[in-house]
Amino acid sequence: MFNTVSNYISISRIVLSIPLALALYYGYPYWAIGIALFGAFTDFLDGYFARKLNQISEWGKILDPLADKLMIGTGAVMLLVLEIMPLWFGIIIVARDVLIFLGGIYARKKLGYVIPSNWTGKITVNVVSLVIFGLILNNQFSYDYGMYIASAFLIFSFLNYLYGMIKKINSANSTVE
Repeated sequence: MFNTVSNYISISRIVLSIPLALALYYGYPYWAIGIALFGAFTDFLDGYFARKLNQISEWGKILDPLADKLMIGTGAVMLLVLEIMPLWFGIIIVARDVLIFLGGIYARKKLGYVIPSNWTGKITVNVVSLVIFGLILNNQFSYDYGMYIASAFLIFSFLNYLYGMIKKINSANSTVE
């Protein structure tokens, strides 16, 4: 089921990546943060409506985390382009999201359903967002400690997702045999 309120809200968050990139590129940090905060609000809304209207769908399980990854990825890439973020941190952010996305496609083929986001991924998105906000605002804590803290969350959440995915695939394979 694609035509749901929550899926259209997720799509709006994907579209918000464009004005986010433009605000960062043209040097409007407070606009960029406002757009990102509005995106976070839509993230809350799409989950709320999916549950409230009983419209949780396989499409929603794809669109919601994809929208999160695009918002975070857009912010990270723009901060790399503007030389505000070090390359190593940008690589960790983008690599983790690409690997989870590809893992999700693999798991979908193996299991026949999309593995939903988990709590470590949701916390990680918030931690990374706060650090990116700090970098946009040239906050020293984000440079001195925030990127390392966020990197630990990124690595842990990736390993947690990978472990859960392998466990589900192995469990499905053992029930088939």
